[in-house]
Parts: sequence; structure tokens; C-alpha cells
Amino acid sequence: MLSQELKEEKERLVELLGVYFENDKQTPPLAGRIKATLVINGEGGTTFEQLVKDLGAGKSTVSTHLNSLIAQGDVYYFTKSGDRKRYFAMTPGYISRKIQSFICVWKNEIQLHNQILEFKTKFNKAFPDERKSLKKHEQSVKFLTDSIVFFEKENTKYTE
Repeated sequence: MLSQELKEEKERLVELLGVYFENDKQTPPLAGRIKATLVINGEGGTTFEQLVKDLGAGKSTVSTHLNSLIAQGDVYYFTKSGDRKRYFAMTPGYISRKIQSFICVWKNEIQLHNQILEFKTKFNKAFPDERKSLKKHEQSVKFLTDSIVFFEKENTKYTE
């Protein structure tokens, strides 16, 4: 049984992490709290009943959000031998998927910078004051390219 102080600290952390998840992927507030609870409770999983109790939400609402999180691939469930309950946990590989998401966004940004560079270089005579701007776009492309190389290499450490 958790002490009152530990319960309050856990609730504070669930709220803090829940808000992070809300903002990260435009996740509904309760879904963010569900993910936060699952992260904090760990790989041992959390039962549906415990989620309802911990979050003070209705069974139907928790069920709806759990099904949505499962469909998104963020959450999975498993059973334990001799136990009829389902246990929910965060899908392994969360960090790796997040890094892949960043890499995808950065690759799109590189394409945009390259298109701007191509346009400004092609029509440089029409934009004589844009030499500094060209340099900034080139630096952005280099930075993003270097970041992608680094994170693709590092990401192999986090794949499960």
C-alpha cells in the first residue's frame, strides 16, 4: 500500500506527464493521464479497474481511450497465467518511435529548405540582398542532416 505522500507525488507526476502527452500528440487529457499512469506503473502492467480507480474516470470513458491508444500502437495489453484480467502497458519502443517521428519531420524540413535554396539561387539576380538568407538555409540543411545522421545512429540503441 502506498503512503499518502507517495500517492500525492504519483498523482502530481501523472498530471505533469499527462499534460506532456497531451501537448506532444494532441492527445485528449484522459488519454494522456492513462499513458502517464502506465509509464509510472511500469512493465508489470495496470488493470482496467486500477486505471478507473486511479484516474477517477468512468469505465466507458477509460475503455474508449484505452481502445484508441491500443489502435494507435501506444498501449498494448497482456494477461497473466491464472488471472482473467487484462493488464495494460506502454508499447515497447516508445523512444525509438519518437526519434523516428522527429527524423521524419526533419527530412521534410530539409526538403523545404532545399526548395527555397533552389528558388533563391535560380533567381538570385532578382533577390540580390538574399545572400545572408541563402547561408542561413544552407546552415539549416547541414544542421538537420547532421542531426538525422546522429539520431539514426543513436536510435539503434533504443530499438527493442
